[in-house]
Amino acid sequence: MRAEEQNAAEITYEDLIHVGPGTVAGRYLRMFWQPFWRSQDLEPGQVVPVKLLGEKFALYRGETGTAHLLAWRCAHRGAPLYVGAVEDDCLRCMYHGWKYEGSSGQCVEQPGEEGTLAFRASVRSYPTREYLGLIFAYFGEGEPPPFRQFADMDEPGVLEACVPEYWPCNYFNRIDNGCDLAHVAFTHREALLRANRRERLSTPPIKAEETEYGVHMSCEEPPHETHFHMPNTNLVRAHVRVEGSLEDAATLEVSRISWRVPVDDENTVSLSVDLTHVTGEDAEKYRERRKETEDLAQALSPPALGEAILAGKIREKDLDGRLSSAALFSVEDYLMQVGQGALDRSQDRLGRIDVGVLLLRKIWQRELKAMVEGRPIKRWNSPGKIMSPVRWKR
Repeated sequence: MRAEEQNAAEITYEDLIHVGPGTVAGRYLRMFWQPFWRSQDLEPGQVVPVKLLGEKFALYRGETGTAHLLAWRCAHRGAPLYVGAVEDDCLRCMYHGWKYEGSSGQCVEQPGEEGTLAFRASVRSYPTREYLGLIFAYFGEGEPPPFRQFADMDEPGVLEACVPEYWPCNYFNRIDNGCDLAHVAFTHREALLRANRRERLSTPPIKAEETEYGVHMSCEEPPHETHFHMPNTNLVRAHVRVEGSLEDAATLEVSRISWRVPVDDENTVSLSVDLTHVTGEDAEKYRERRKETEDLAQALSPPALGEAILAGKIREKDLDGRLSSAALFSVEDYLMQVGQGALDRSQDRLGRIDVGVLLLRKIWQRELKAMVEGRPIKRWNSPGKIMSPVRWKR
């Protein structure tokens, strides 16, 4: 390799920020199944526009119930397919009626044309799967990898796919934060106090190690662990992320898995699923309380509250006392992750409390370098249950 090519490769694999077609980080993310929509938000016969990884797509659910994802432009004249009409499991373009089969993207009908032209046109179709109440797709080249599942989310309890969070920040702001246990005592102080979780108001020694699935972070006092699954998935169990009442946050635990997926270089969608460890009659009562707090959170909007605090219009301690600790956590994370803006990460001054962040960035850059140089990348595995037993549940 010539010197100028080597320098270009070094610059490229260190770029964790840009995710559009042809970028190195974007290529890497496309090698994994990525969620992008809640299953409950897509009805049979519905078509919606989707933007992910700097590209546009047309998502629809066929009349049989299967979700399909196609490239967004019609092969005829480039019209947007996401304003088309669903027919059976096909999508018909609104402009001149070209009709596409969902699983293959093959054009199967072209009104007004004769011969075999229809069978020589197609748009790209992306494989989809539905799991944990979310719709996933594979955006990479070739055959998709095995679909990963998470045994820790299969325990008894209330399983809910959360409302997706669209935040105006780079996805790496969000996944960096997932490997940062040290921020909790400071960033989430108000949420911890309201949930009466005072034992978390300190920064204990933090351990971080690479595993077969990504990064395991832990601290002993107070006991806490986070399991980051490469490349952009965080699995954690906590009290304060409970979506019910503040009393629930003090007495229940929730297992939460979150994917931080780039919309583009400046926006991220976070798709999370909660498994709250409550069963029987208590589960029904909890669902009612959760619905109340979710409705309140949507009415007040954590991103809107975050923007108002960043603008100096309100203070966090003055926020509505009925907000769940999970909603407060979102406000607090919004302040720090969106408030950072676009940064040159080479200017960070990382120390001992940043062990998880340091390890995450090292792994990412190692994998991108291997990919750029044509060497094998690590195959990340999803083991069985990896989280400690539930301590608090009803």
